Amino acid sequence: MLFRTKFFIAYAALTAVAISTALLLIVSTQRNDANHLRSSLAHESLSGYFQLSASVFRTFKQARRDLISGDGNFAFDFGQAAQDITVSLNQIDATLHREAALAANAPNLATLADLTLLRHQITAALTEIDSAAQMIRRGEIAAGREKAVAVLQGQVDVKIATLIQAATTAQRAELSQAQSEIRRMQSFAQATAWAAMLIAIFLSAAIFLTLLRRLQIGLRALDMGAKAIANNDLAYQITLPGRDEFSAVAQSFTTMAQQIQVKQDALEAAKQELEQRVAERTAALTAALAELRESDTLRRQFFADIGHELRTPVSAIRGEAEVALRSKSARPAAQAAALRTIVSITEELTTTVSDLFLIAREMAGVLDFRAEQVNLAHAVALGVEQMQSLSLQREASIAVDLGQGEILIHGDRGRLAQLVRILIGNALEHAPGSVAIKVAVARQDGQALLSVCDDGPGIAEQDWPRIFERFVKGSERRQTGRTGTGLGLAIARSITAAHGGTIAVQRSSAGGAKLLACFPLIEEPAAL
Repeated sequence: MLFRTKFFIAYAALTAVAISTALLLIVSTQRNDANHLRSSLAHESLSGYFQLSASVFRTFKQARRDLISGDGNFAFDFGQAAQDITVSLNQIDATLHREAALAANAPNLATLADLTLLRHQITAALTEIDSAAQMIRRGEIAAGREKAVAVLQGQVDVKIATLIQAATTAQRAELSQAQSEIRRMQSFAQATAWAAMLIAIFLSAAIFLTLLRRLQIGLRALDMGAKAIANNDLAYQITLPGRDEFSAVAQSFTTMAQQIQVKQDALEAAKQELEQRVAERTAALTAALAELRESDTLRRQFFADIGHELRTPVSAIRGEAEVALRSKSARPAAQAAALRTIVSITEELTTTVSDLFLIAREMAGVLDFRAEQVNLAHAVALGVEQMQSLSLQREASIAVDLGQGEILIHGDRGRLAQLVRILIGNALEHAPGSVAIKVAVARQDGQALLSVCDDGPGIAEQDWPRIFERFVKGSERRQTGRTGTGLGLAIARSITAAHGGTIAVQRSSAGGAKLLACFPLIEEPAAL
C-alpha cells in the first residue's frame, strides 16, 4: 500500500473521530443550553408563584382583618390589590407560555390550564370580597361578614391555596428535572471528550508506529544504497520489498546508478573527442587572432593614409579660392558666389578629415568631445543648410520639421550638424536619382528625436544589424559599385553615442530608409 494511501486512511479516521466528537459536543451543548433555559424559566415561574402567593394572602389577610374583626373602616384598596395580583398572574402566564414553546408537552399545557383556573378563582374571590365590603358599608354587617368568612375560608384558604401549592410543587419538579438534565449532559460531554481523546491517542500511536517502522526500514536501505553509489559502486542494487514510495525510490536509485554508468562511459568518450576539438579550435582561434591583428593594423594604416592624402588637396583648394576672392579684378556675382561655395566645401572636407581622425582616436580610446547646452533644432537647421547646395546638384528635395519650441540637449553643435550632414548624405548616396528627404525633430517620452527619412530604395533588412559598423557597405552599394569608405554611418553612431544617445535604422513610410537618433533631453526646472 502506498504511503499516501496510508496517510489518507489515517487522516480520514482521525477526521471521522474529530467530526463525531464535535457533533456530539454540539448536540449536547445545544441541549444543555435548552436545559439551562428551562431551568431559568422554571425558576422564574417559581418566583412568580411565590410573589403571587405573597400578594394574594397579604391581600386576603388584610381583608380578613378589616371585614371580620375590624371596626368597619377599610384600610386596603381592592382595586390596587387586584392590579398587583393581575401583574403577577401575567408574569407567570408569559413565563409558562415560553416554557410551553420551548418543549410542547401535556404537563406544560396542564400547568397553563391550572393557571387559568387559579386566575378565575382569585378574580372570583376578589369579586366576592368586594361584594361583602359593599354590604358592610350599606350596614349589612352580619351578612357581609358571613359572606367574607365563607369566601376566605372556603375559597381562599382551600381552593386558591391548593392551586398555588400545586403550581409551586410542579415548578419545583420542573426546575429539579432541568438541573438534573444539565448535570447529565455535562457528564455525557465529559465522557465523550475523554473517549474521543483516548481513541485519537490510540489511532495516532498505531499509525505512528506503523509508519515509523516502514520509514526506518526504507531509509536504512536507501542510505546504504546512496553510500554505495557515492563510493562509485554503480553495480549495487537496493532491495526493498513492498509497493510503496520507498520501493519506487529504491528502484529509481538502481536505475539511476545504471544510467550513471552508461553516461560515464559516454562522457569519457566525449572527453577525448572534446580534447581533440579544443586543440583544433585553439589552432583556428590562433590563426583568426593573427588575422584580426593584421586587419586592425591595415585599418589604422588606412586612416593614416586617407588623412594624409586628403589634407594636401583640401589645403590647396582652399588657398586658391581665398586668392580668387582677394583678387581686385572685377568678376560676375555668380563667379564670386561659386568661389564662396568652394571655400565652404573645402571647410567641409577639412571637417571630414577631422572625422577620420575622430574614428582613429575612438579606436585608440582617446576621443575628446565638447559638451554644452544646444538647441537640437538649431543644429539640425545648420546641417540642412550646409547640404542644400549638394541636394540641388543631385536634384533632391529636403523638407524640414523643427518641431515646436526649444529642444535642449547636452552636446556639440558642430558635431550634431555633422551628424545631419552624414544622414542626408547617406540618403543621397543610396538614391539612384532624385530623392525626397524629410528631416524632423521632436520630443517624446523624455527624449529628443532626430529622424531622416527618404523615398529611395532603402537599406536591405539583412544589412540593418551591421550597417553602423566601420567599413561596412550596404549590399545595394556593393552591387552598383558606388564608391565610399563605409565610414559615414559608423561616424554617425560615434557622434550619437558621444551625446549619450542611440541610432537605429528603420523603413520609412515612403518605402525608403529612416534613420532615427535619440538623445536625452535636458530636464526643465519645475515652475514655482
